[in-house]
Amino acid sequence: MADDSFSSLLPLIAETTEKLSSGNTQEASKAAKELKLNIDKSYERVKNVKGGNLTKNDQLLLIEQLTEIRKQKFERQRLKNIEENNKLLEELGLGQASTEVFGKRQRDEKPKEKPAKKVKKENAPTEPPRRSSRRVPTTEEDKKATREQLEYDMEREARLKQQRRELEFKTREKDMSLLELIKSDPVDYIINGDRNPKVKKEEGDNDDDNDDNDEETDAHDAEQLSAYLQSRAPVMRPTHIADEEDNTNSDETIDKFKERMESLQLRTIQSVTANRIHSMQYHPDKESELVFAGDKYGQLGILRYDTEEDTSQIWRLQPHANKYALSCIRFDVQNSRNAFTCSYDCSIRQLDFESGISSQVFRCNDSYDQETNRLVTHLDMSNQCPNLLHIADNGGGLSLKDTRTKDRGVRYILSSHKLGSVSINPANHHEICTASNDRSVSIWDLRAVKDYTKKLKPVVEEKGDLPYYDEIEDKGLVKDFTLGKAVTSAYYSPTGNSILSTSFDNTIRVFDNTLKQSYSIKHNNETGRWLSVFRMQWINPLPNAGIPITFISPSMKRSIEVWTKRDKSKPIVEYIDSNSITAVPAVVSAKPATDLDNISIAGGNGSGKVIIYK
Repeated sequence: MADDSFSSLLPLIAETTEKLSSGNTQEASKAAKELKLNIDKSYERVKNVKGGNLTKNDQLLLIEQLTEIRKQKFERQRLKNIEENNKLLEELGLGQASTEVFGKRQRDEKPKEKPAKKVKKENAPTEPPRRSSRRVPTTEEDKKATREQLEYDMEREARLKQQRRELEFKTREKDMSLLELIKSDPVDYIINGDRNPKVKKEEGDNDDDNDDNDEETDAHDAEQLSAYLQSRAPVMRPTHIADEEDNTNSDETIDKFKERMESLQLRTIQSVTANRIHSMQYHPDKESELVFAGDKYGQLGILRYDTEEDTSQIWRLQPHANKYALSCIRFDVQNSRNAFTCSYDCSIRQLDFESGISSQVFRCNDSYDQETNRLVTHLDMSNQCPNLLHIADNGGGLSLKDTRTKDRGVRYILSSHKLGSVSINPANHHEICTASNDRSVSIWDLRAVKDYTKKLKPVVEEKGDLPYYDEIEDKGLVKDFTLGKAVTSAYYSPTGNSILSTSFDNTIRVFDNTLKQSYSIKHNNETGRWLSVFRMQWINPLPNAGIPITFISPSMKRSIEVWTKRDKSKPIVEYIDSNSITAVPAVVSAKPATDLDNISIAGGNGSGKVIIYK
């Protein structure tokens, strides 16, 4: 049925195609309409075949049959054309001539070798491999391996740091010479002799010669520093009587003092430490300007400035563990040839100018775990008991240590927050003042504290640790004053009549010795992360030197201010030099035990530089 229906259309299709190519539009249009009509009729006949509508497979079969019919027709037509052409050539007599001209094609007797079939690789990739980063894990196995490797590296790094910390602390328990302290890595020098170069040398350099030169330079610097320190004359901390404050606060004295301070000039700016200065103390040397500065990585810088010759000399020591801030510097109140330094490595060291030896005189505990260590924040001593160190720490504790004994000392917990400073009343060494992060300034009577703790048993967490009392509560507390924010420092005046406090609530407060506020000054104390916190400092001159009760303060305006009790609204002098001073001198200190003619002040900034006005 399919053959009869569709094969009859083939001649009609051929005829229609012939008319379309003839160019006669009218006949071509008529033939096309007739062809469409016949196709529709054929489709209806096929559709009504008994058995129902054609399935998809039947339709495909019909298409194949039609295709075969067309192939047969074209083949018959081709053979017919060849036969007619041959007859025409024979009639013209050209059939034999074509054979003679071109000849009969000779086929190769030897059959051609068939080319070998190409073997298709079964595992050949269908697409090029994708590029992937070696740093970024792509599969779950890679991610798991990366996590495990990261955890292993972190544990290994922490273990190496802990071992390094223990080695450094144990090494520093022994006495250290100036030559060892002047090395960039004293522990490495003590253990290995400093024979391992820390800087990569170029090819052809003589490493041994360079190391020898470094050792010779360090040895020369150590000898030079030792000779200079030994030549310093001992100076005692001056003592003042209570009535002296009233005598020096006259208008005439203050006016002369103001005139003298206005005449001070910027003498020198020197890079004393490698990093941000955290603490600083002016030495009472009478022949030259001598400043000790400690940075945030435990380095102690010593600056000697000669005013007459306008020359400077700098030495850098590493008395404390690296990466631990040197928090406080104090000179022996009876002999300024002894310097005490305390650090966040939980220790206090004493540098003897005469012998050139640095000794560890105090340590909070024997644990090397950074989380359990108590960081030493401040230090003070009194003229009445110069051998008794009063030590504040970040755990709210106050430790007492006698440097003449090998006893560890004792620790009293006075607050649940960090103690930023401790100051002893010059008129009464049993009375101390503390500044705490709990926003309070407190006065304590140590006699009451000691009497109360006699009934208690000290706590010792581990063998060899510093014993402490943690049930002090308010026993021994004389008076406290709560401020708006954390208090960074609180110091007694040289006479003991006043207390100067610095707080993050942007105020400077002056109290009497009973913590009754005398007056307050609005002052920007928001130092932020990159500056050392502000701590205003009293000037401690010689008695009856013509210097009123005065304190100095750093300023966010990159200046140093001088304040007196008479002028409470503004400083009497402000040192600003925008061309030379480009950073805030956050740490300040005034030369002690001096008179009006030789007064000088210093400031230290975040880049380790010290400026001196004289």
